[in-house]
Amino acid sequence: MRTILRTLCATTLAIALLPAAVLPAHAEDDLTRRLIDACTGCHFPKDLHGRDLHGLHFVGADLRDADLTRANLRGAEFTGADIAGTRFDGADLTDARFIGVTLQHTSFAGAVMTGTTFVGVHVVQIDVNGPIGRAVLRRCTGCSLNRLDLHGADLHGVDLVGSSLNGASLAGAHLNDAGLIGVSGHDADLSGADLRSARLIGANFRGARFTNALFGDAELCARNVRYERDDTERHVSCADLRGADLHGADLRAVRFCVDNADGTATCRPVTRAELIDIAHADLTGAQAPA
Repeated sequence: MRTILRTLCATTLAIALLPAAVLPAHAEDDLTRRLIDACTGCHFPKDLHGRDLHGLHFVGADLRDADLTRANLRGAEFTGADIAGTRFDGADLTDARFIGVTLQHTSFAGAVMTGTTFVGVHVVQIDVNGPIGRAVLRRCTGCSLNRLDLHGADLHGVDLVGSSLNGASLAGAHLNDAGLIGVSGHDADLSGADLRSARLIGANFRGARFTNALFGDAELCARNVRYERDDTERHVSCADLRGADLHGADLRAVRFCVDNADGTATCRPVTRAELIDIAHADLTGAQAPA
């Protein structure tokens, strides 16, 4: 029954999405919008260029190789949609959300991506040094960037909280001011990377390479203070550096910050003992606090 309904919905959508000259504009747009919001896992027509699809939800939609160039997709949400090969060139994606999709041969050339967010996205291929690549990675929460070649990429200020960078090549990458809280970077290559002022709290960098990396005043450890009635719960978290190669890295200025109840933070240098006992760092060949 579900398959029959999906087929019927897709067929009706194909009719509703005919060129504007076939149906009255107001009837066409209203029908199209209602069908899209009600259709889960539907196959959409390939030609959707210039359509007004703002605020709609594409849940499990089959949009493979679809043409959405210059479409109005402000506030639209793509959840679990198949957008491999989809063209969003010149589309208005202001405040749009991409959740649980895979970016593979997906094109955003010239798209307006102000406020666009990506959650749980699997990035297979992207030009990270281009404006679109930066727009995708500017705020990519829980994204998979495993084994991507990002060496030398300009990623300063990106927010990759909870994302996966396992096996990724980040040698010489600019990650200063980046939010890398809770990221997984097993065996990642960050040799020569610029991590100054980055936030690395709770990051797992087991077996990663940081040879000659610039840590500067990166935030490596933190204590979160949460007030519950009259009790205070305190939790210390540092980046996990066990097995990481830190030869040539300067860790003398990395910070330990305490988030205060009033929203401010108090920071101090991380001690040698904390690097060894909490961050599990092998300081062989590294410049570390005395």
